[in-house]
Amino acid sequence: MFIGEIMDNLRDPELWMGIASKLIQALILIIAAMILVRIANRMIDNFFQVKSKSRLKGSSKRNQTLINVLQNAATVFIWFVAIMMVLETFSLPVRTLLAGAGVVGLAIGFGAQSLVKDMITGFFIILENQFDKGDFVRVNTSGTTVAEGEVLSLGLRASKIQGWEGELFIIPNGTINEVVNFSRYNAISMLDMNVSVEEDLDAVENILEQFFEARWQEEEMLVSKPEILGLQGIENGEAIIRIMLETQPMEHFGVTRRMRKAIKNHLEGKGIYISVPKMDIQDFDDKMAKDEGE
Repeated sequence: MFIGEIMDNLRDPELWMGIASKLIQALILIIAAMILVRIANRMIDNFFQVKSKSRLKGSSKRNQTLINVLQNAATVFIWFVAIMMVLETFSLPVRTLLAGAGVVGLAIGFGAQSLVKDMITGFFIILENQFDKGDFVRVNTSGTTVAEGEVLSLGLRASKIQGWEGELFIIPNGTINEVVNFSRYNAISMLDMNVSVEEDLDAVENILEQFFEARWQEEEMLVSKPEILGLQGIENGEAIIRIMLETQPMEHFGVTRRMRKAIKNHLEGKGIYISVPKMDIQDFDDKMAKDEGE
């Protein structure tokens, strides 16, 4: 009897028409959600493109970070609404499900406090603009460095940082206690050039000053003309002349190497050569002679 009723219901064309109608509605909702996600992402991109051309353009890295966060948030929201509407289409008790999910979520929340901490910390990292995608940072946890490198992505839960050797660090935001950002301000590098103490140091400094005055702008990463600080010290027959370089953020490593080579070549062209350490072996020879005499 019961099976017969089920078979009669399955033979009912209206049942299949209703199921087909709901499937079509669900498919339309899914397609609409996909289109809305694309539209939202495009609108966010266009907004920041227009913003980049205004006086309030901000930094490109900051804008890219905000674009990624806003697009992710918009995608999650749109798909959440779409899924709720699909469930309503199939006459499922959405409110009951949400209430049950709230109770379950509360129970899970007590065991997921670290997740909540990660998201809150991520929110404040973005709000306070501590670092952006593309920045070079050092991340510390309780005074211990856990990652150093370029920020690949910044999310509410975790951040991805690529190290010097290509290693990928995925760090929960809640564990980030200290951040050292190397990409916000110009970098300072101290370049030491060693010449013989027998050289006229005033003449060497004048030659360097003329060289910088004429050619420092050839190095694109330099922000200003190098400053000759003067004699830094004398060691092993060498006079150490210190030069201060101000470069664009994180460009001081390459600039220092290139400027050291350019200065060496220029000084050699003027007949001044980089010295090598010298050791006074007179005392050693005297000691050897004394030992032999004994």
